[in-house]
Formats: sequence, C-alpha cells, structure tokens
Amino acid sequence: MMILRKISAAAMVCLSTMLFINCSKNNDNSPGFASASNYSPLTANSTWTYLNTPGSSFTLTATSRDTVANGSTYRVLNNSSGGNNYLRKDGNNYYRFGSLAELNIGALEELYLKADQPVNGIWMASQTFNITGFPIPITANLNYTVKDKGITRTVSGKAFSNVTHVRLDISIASLGAIGGGDFYYAEGIGLIENAVKVNVPGQAAIDQTIILTAYSIK
Repeated sequence: MMILRKISAAAMVCLSTMLFINCSKNNDNSPGFASASNYSPLTANSTWTYLNTPGSSFTLTATSRDTVANGSTYRVLNNSSGGNNYLRKDGNNYYRFGSLAELNIGALEELYLKADQPVNGIWMASQTFNITGFPIPITANLNYTVKDKGITRTVSGKAFSNVTHVRLDISIASLGAIGGGDFYYAEGIGLIENAVKVNVPGQAAIDQTIILTAYSIK
C-alpha cells in the first residue's frame, strides 16, 4: 500500500499541473492557432512567465510548430525549465498533452476546460496507469466543475477580467478523495493561476501554486 500511495502522489501532481514534456512528429506553420479571442491564444512568439511555489520561475514560449499526438494536432510551446508543453483548442474544448517517462506513461491528454459550460457545469475523466514492475493498474478519477465565469481576479498585482474558474477534484478507487486544484483562465491570455493541494495518507502533503507574473501575446 505504501508503494501505491507514493506512486499515486507523484502522478497526481503531474496530472494537476500538466507541465509535461517529450513528444514527437514536429511540423511547421500549421493553421488554426492564431486567434487571441479565446482562453488559450497560441500565436507564435507569445510568452507566459510563471512563478512556481515552491520552486522557481519558468517561461513558456509558443512556437510556430505543431506535433501530432493521438490523431490530434497540438501547438508546441518551449519551456525554459526544459522540454516542451503541448496545447490545443477544439471549438470550446481545451486540451493539454504530455508523457511521464518516470512513471512509464506514454500519453496523457487532459480536457482541462470546456468554455461553453455554465457555472456548476461538470465533466469527468479518468486516467489509468500501467506502471512497469507494479502489477495493479492505478486509476485516477478527475472531476471538473466550473465554479465561476466572467469574474475579475487579481494575480501578481494585475486585475484580469473575464476569468473562468475551474475546480478539479481527484480521487483514487483504493484511497478515495485525495485533493485537487483550482485553475483560473483569462480570456485572451490563458492560465493565470492554479493552486493544487494533494494529500495521500502516509505521504507528505503536496501544496503547489503557479501564478502568472508576465506575459506577451503576439
């Protein structure tokens, strides 16, 4: 059980922050990413600098390249802390994609925002991990709720308007609820803040905050 708890805690942090790296099949100059009138503008050379607490700052820079994963096209963002991030928008649905080599997870796609959902709108997903050397698959249940829409939120001394607040609650069948996070997305900018708290019995609690400190949308 202690092994299960340790693996689950690590997996939940990565799922909640979704700062993934390592993908393939890069192509140049793909269309469909130019609009800034959404919750994930991905125009080339746009940048977002975040303060990760505990931790340090990192900057994401949107490139003009795509990657194809699971049949879907993602924009490639360079991460100053190493590797790349991958984002895509499909209508009102927003996705993050990545892999976790340390847990032998080859592909993770998260539908992190459904912009057409009203306040109290919900959607659910699950992620099952088959980890080398561990005989029992681990399934995390992800429950998303739109808590607020069109609000103003101040981050790093700046007031952002038209912000959507999404609550993520995470549970594992063998452990029950283990915590989750609150995510704030500003129209025309993207993620401006998230706060993740995960508490797995027998392990140190995880308390992580990421805030936007600077950005430039091209």
